[in-house]
Amino acid sequence: MRHGASTVEWGVASPAVRDLEPAPSPGSSARRLLVPLCLVVVLARATYVLRPLRNDEGGYLLIARQWHTGGEFMYGDYFVDRPPLLMLIFKIASLTEWDQAIRVLAIPFVLLFVVAGWRAGTLLGGPAGGRWAAVVAAGIMCSPALAAEQSDGELFGASLVMAALALALSAWHADSRRARLWWAIAAGAVAAAAPLIKQSLLEGLLLLAGLVLAGWWGRDADRRRAFLVGGAGLVGALLPCALAALWLMAARIAPEDAWHDLVGSRGVAFDALWSTSPGDSIRRIGQLLVLGTVTGLLPVVLTWLLDARRGPGRGSVEAKLITLLLVFGIVGIASGGAYWPPYLLQLAPAAVLAAGALAPSVSAPGAWMRGFSRMIAAAALGGTLVSGVVYATDPSAWSSQRLGEWLADSKAASDTGFVAYGFPSVLEAADMPSSYPHLWSAAMRTLDPEQTRLRATLAGPRAPAWIVQVNGFDAWGIDDGSRLRDLIRQRYRVAAEVCGHVVWLRQDVTRELAAPPRC
Repeated sequence: MRHGASTVEWGVASPAVRDLEPAPSPGSSARRLLVPLCLVVVLARATYVLRPLRNDEGGYLLIARQWHTGGEFMYGDYFVDRPPLLMLIFKIASLTEWDQAIRVLAIPFVLLFVVAGWRAGTLLGGPAGGRWAAVVAAGIMCSPALAAEQSDGELFGASLVMAALALALSAWHADSRRARLWWAIAAGAVAAAAPLIKQSLLEGLLLLAGLVLAGWWGRDADRRRAFLVGGAGLVGALLPCALAALWLMAARIAPEDAWHDLVGSRGVAFDALWSTSPGDSIRRIGQLLVLGTVTGLLPVVLTWLLDARRGPGRGSVEAKLITLLLVFGIVGIASGGAYWPPYLLQLAPAAVLAAGALAPSVSAPGAWMRGFSRMIAAAALGGTLVSGVVYATDPSAWSSQRLGEWLADSKAASDTGFVAYGFPSVLEAADMPSSYPHLWSAAMRTLDPEQTRLRATLAGPRAPAWIVQVNGFDAWGIDDGSRLRDLIRQRYRVAAEVCGHVVWLRQDVTRELAAPPRC
């Protein structure tokens, strides 16, 4: 609709239904919304900064602090199946001793998500579309029920995806060849950087490819535009890929080893999680559905999908691509295996596009979309307030942080530790390394399913001084023969119970234990 020379239908909503109220000036309207909205986002995320780090945040920081070349794994002495750009972000945060710096570092990424959401929504649905998209973007990225208060790979990666989508749409709708060229290069670079944070975040590349393919089937003007956007986008995409390849060469990491750690191991982990604890996976799927519903994210997605083939503009190329991105996101979540709440953030960029495209419509689906967009904002506000009260009044919410601090006060400088199983945030809070390379339970169950290496570590000269028991040693039936439990009882003694968790100390060492914390 926006480009009459093409036989391919572009745009999502017609001018007649795009805006519900007139906007006197796009620039002033955007400033009136974006400035206060971004201030609210900064304020909300500032309340998250001093909260204790979650498991992934603590584990990534622990690995980033010891990151070196020549180790057993990609990043040194610990295994983690996360791409290098995510670990680089945590490496930057690790330059300070303040663990919460990673939460501060997340704030500009969230602001990028909001501004990019506004830009994309404006291109799809006019000024009103931009406003609704920005509100949805801010709500999703400040929703504790989606674990968005964490500084995790999903948040950083989704921010780059959102930026890539906005850049790709800007390239396609640019008025000049020069602007289109630079928008497309930037779109390709950011889109290719997103999977270097989380492997499944390919939506930016999908949108670019979809726009180019659809334009190629149009008339000459669209074909020329597709050629320029496609070529420039490819050049941009090669930039982060080239940097990643140079890093692999400098770190002397074989490409096949990197592929195994970042891609191949995840398939093995999927099988391990479903074969050893299918009940846990099913329970977490149910939890995802509940959280996605009460936060408004899944209602936004379903409203778009149910209306995808109806109404003005629903058959346009951009509308079809939004549907493709949402379906791809659902498949990406389903293939994850563990189904933790942050997984839902993969749907966030496409959901923002859906809100921006449909919410301005005067149709019934448009009204539903506006209602669910308000629901997202309300859930974010309510979740931030309620979670703030919980952290302010419930000592148990700080249990992992307090446990780590107790270890820090009780340890000797050279002590190492092991948490059974997972919870590397405890070790990070204690500033305590581990002599066992698998900090997460999923990695242990995937790469050391018989616990051969774990038992060898606990029985050997590098046995950790401390074992923190947060799960049963036979969780998931992993110690069915009781070999690990027998070894621990032989080499360790119970030193204390802290925050409801048993802490073991190696038999041949003595430590002056700190007073137990309140938790």
